[in-house]
Amino acid sequence: MSNLSYFKALLAAVAFVLVSSGAMAQDVKTDTIRESRLSNLATALGSSEEFIVADDAALNAKSWFVSFGIGANAINAEGNDKVNNLLDRRRGRIQVSAGHWFNNYFGIRGQVGIGKISAYYLAGAIYGKKLNSFDYPESTMQYIIEKDGLAWFRRKFTYMDFNVAAMTDVVKWFDKESRWGVQLYAGPTLTYSFKKQGFHNNTTLGVKAGTQIDYKISKRWSVMGDLQANFLNESFDGVVGGEKDGSYKKLDFLAAASLGLSYHFGGEPSKVDVNIPVLYEDTYIPQPKRIKEVKAPAKEIIAPFVVRFFIDKSYIEKGQKPQINKFAEYLKNNKDAKVMLTGYADKETAYPEYNMRLSQRRVNSVKKYLIEECGIAEERIETNAKGDTERVYDEDFRWNRVVVMTIVEK
Repeated sequence: MSNLSYFKALLAAVAFVLVSSGAMAQDVKTDTIRESRLSNLATALGSSEEFIVADDAALNAKSWFVSFGIGANAINAEGNDKVNNLLDRRRGRIQVSAGHWFNNYFGIRGQVGIGKISAYYLAGAIYGKKLNSFDYPESTMQYIIEKDGLAWFRRKFTYMDFNVAAMTDVVKWFDKESRWGVQLYAGPTLTYSFKKQGFHNNTTLGVKAGTQIDYKISKRWSVMGDLQANFLNESFDGVVGGEKDGSYKKLDFLAAASLGLSYHFGGEPSKVDVNIPVLYEDTYIPQPKRIKEVKAPAKEIIAPFVVRFFIDKSYIEKGQKPQINKFAEYLKNNKDAKVMLTGYADKETAYPEYNMRLSQRRVNSVKKYLIEECGIAEERIETNAKGDTERVYDEDFRWNRVVVMTIVEK
């Protein structure tokens, strides 16, 4: 290769390096400007990198609750199933519970219940007479019935139970935002049966286990159904023995079912630390100067902040109001600025038409708050509703339950 060829190759290499360096420098400069704008924005409005995923179910964390239920119970002890089935022996029961969730998964509760019991025993086992003999005290004849040639004594009594149980919500292990809860619980129980029909009052120990199904109808209230099984000492019903062959069951079994309401208070939503994605074109970037005159002035857009909502809800949570207040302060300090409110909904909430109306209600809530609570003039607020036709975040569909607040300046 000639000296001229070497020289040309060297010039080409130098030119390539210079052009590449210039491009890199331009990228660095652009990025520096962008970071500076974002820094100024954070100074003016604060950081939105940590936000609360607003959801009813998240209130389980560190919350307290009280519940009231009404239902029925039935006993299965010696000889009862020889007279009729468990459902035929059902009688009323009420219960009151109070407890605490340590987190979304584990909790503890105490429960007090009071109910009535109908139980049957072989009369001979109680009075020491022949099974086919109906010569019993007259005061008790009203409680004795004949079944298959045998005399059966029907006992009715009232009892109270006191239970402390550990709980876990199996649904929250898989979906913390679900409105449903399936709580498994178990723990010791103390029962007290009241004196009646010649039987003395009695106190017994046992174990209670069961399942409670909850469905949240609001942030604080839920409806619940409770199914429980009590395994008690054989003396709970006042009789030890009673089978025809003289044997007896080692445990008395008491089943109960109830429906009721639960009220949740205290607690805290789960916080999720994320870096909210800010698109380059959404950053505070001045539009290029236009050579020709235009009727509407060019706009400068400040990166959006969001107001988050519970699933299928349009009311503003207390924890979301500081975001709106920051925007209101910025608007008050920048008289030429306006705010664009754009509402969204996630596709999992409902069908598209409903989601569109839901996103509009969310926008209206934020607009009303800005006007009535923050004193921002209505003409400075622009609104738009997207429903589920567009998504702000792709990482998690639940994040799209938002109203995006964007500052628009001349």
